[in-house]
Amino acid sequence: MLKKNWYLFTPLAIVGLPAFLLGFYILAYGYPVNEAVEAVSHFLKSSTRYSMKYSADHFARIRPGMDGKQVFDYLGVPFERRNNDAEWLYSLPQGSAKAYHERKIIFERDAKNVPHVKEVVKSFHAPK
Repeated sequence: MLKKNWYLFTPLAIVGLPAFLLGFYILAYGYPVNEAVEAVSHFLKSSTRYSMKYSADHFARIRPGMDGKQVFDYLGVPFERRNNDAEWLYSLPQGSAKAYHERKIIFERDAKNVPHVKEVVKSFHAPK
C-alpha cells in the first residue's frame, strides 16, 4: 500500500520540514518564535561568519556586568568594534548574504573608563 501511495507523505514533508527547522532554531539557537520563523523563512539564503576564537558555548557565558577583558578572554578579537568601542561584533554576514545570525556585545563604561557588558545580543538579523 505504501509503495502505491507514497505521494500521501508529501503534505507531511511540506509541513514537517518547516516545523522541524522551527524547533531547531528555537532549541539550538535559543531564538524566540518570531525570530525562529524569520530564520526559517531565510533558510538557505542566510550565511554567517564568526570571529576566529568565537564559540557558542563561550558566547553563552557572557553576562551583563562582565568587564571587557573577561569577554576578550572568552571570545578573542571581535570582527568589528563600533560606536567608540561600545559594540563588539562577533559575527557578520558571509559574502553577499543579507541575513545572518547576529552575535554582538554592547558595553558601557564605568567611572574609571572600564568597559562592562551592558547587553548581549543573540538574534537572527534579516533585511527589512
